[in-house]
Amino acid sequence: MSAPRLIQRFARPSLSPFFLRTTLARRSFGSSAIRPKDDNGRAPSTAPEHREYQTNRPPNQHVPNTTSTMTRDFPKAGEKSVPPEFVSAADPNYKPADPYPGKVEHFTGGRQETGAQKPELGVGEMEGITFKVEPLKRTGEDVSTIRARLLYQSRKRGILESDLLLSTFADVYLSKMNKEQLQEYDRFLDENDWDIYYWATQDPPTEDNVAEDTPTETWKRTGAKSGEWAQTVGAYKAAYRPVPSRWADSEVLRLLRQHVQDNSATGFHAAKSKKTGGAGLGRMPNVQVFDS
Repeated sequence: MSAPRLIQRFARPSLSPFFLRTTLARRSFGSSAIRPKDDNGRAPSTAPEHREYQTNRPPNQHVPNTTSTMTRDFPKAGEKSVPPEFVSAADPNYKPADPYPGKVEHFTGGRQETGAQKPELGVGEMEGITFKVEPLKRTGEDVSTIRARLLYQSRKRGILESDLLLSTFADVYLSKMNKEQLQEYDRFLDENDWDIYYWATQDPPTEDNVAEDTPTETWKRTGAKSGEWAQTVGAYKAAYRPVPSRWADSEVLRLLRQHVQDNSATGFHAAKSKKTGGAGLGRMPNVQVFDS
């Protein structure tokens, strides 16, 4: 459309204010049709029955992320395990057996109780498998051979985190260990890599109160008016992996935790060696050659 014609069209007077209102209403933006507020007749005939059925059902069980769904006691729907949101439909009396006591009660506010406590897994055992991976037993090795083999096993782990952790630990402590400590460290390396990493790096749970929300001044000015939740302080925390009874009083695990503390930023001033303390676990050290 040309510019003079467009100006002439906009300058044309409307017939009446009512015509202007109806024109704007007819040309309003949006794809939704105008509906009256009274929608009582639009619900299906089965809505009241379905609503009553849903409200009378028992709450669905809370299954924590640390509860394995590959075990035989988890409810099945046909050949496969049911999704977590349909556990109550398959087995309304199911109680998840979480390895961490009190976690289910904490997340459900005491509404749900935990199931039977499972025994701690032994060396070579995993959730969901029916066999046991037995570690290799070596006999007749001298101290020099044991040190060399443990150095290799400390550097060639399954994940990068345990590679850095155990290789730096072996570089500091392996040459100072006696035969009994070397044998204990040999058995310790048969454990799962993620278990070793969490046992050495995680702090034990404390009895302090759970961290609460701390509303900031910015949230009070903006979020409180818009209905936004306050920023949660300390809400996320990795699940604590308890140390099994076979390593509760282990000297090797104590040295490994001390190694982590010495190389952390907070443990720099308390580190025994100021040359290596507080440096972190950024790289794998060079291969060490043992004389004996």
